[in-house]
Parts: sequence; structure tokens; C-alpha cells
Amino acid sequence: MFLDFLTPDLFDAIIVINIVLGLAIAGRRFRRDISSSLPDDAPQSAQDAFNAGQSLRSPFIDS
Repeated sequence: MFLDFLTPDLFDAIIVINIVLGLAIAGRRFRRDISSSLPDDAPQSAQDAFNAGQSLRSPFIDS
């Protein structure tokens, strides 16, 4: 069969690599979403919450 090379250890490694890669991509996207500003047409309540949260940000996070 053409999948004879796929041992249980190799299969587990592929799954772990897939999970790590997905978490890295999701983390990068999450950080980009947090560091971006709100659109101009956002509701006033969302803008107020965003501006209040800006004062709580860590000085060690680059924006």
C-alpha cells in the first residue's frame, strides 16, 4: 500500500506539528487584532470600551 511509511509515531508527529502551526497562526492573528484600532463606524460604546482598555495596556507590548 502507498501509506506504508505512515507509522503511528510519524502520524502523531504530523498531528502535533499541525496543532503547533495552527496555534502560532492564531496567536499572530489575535495579536494583530488586539493591536489594531477600531474602524471609524464602530458604535460609541465599543469606542468607549476600547479607549478605556488602552490605558490598561502593558508598556512592554509594541503596538
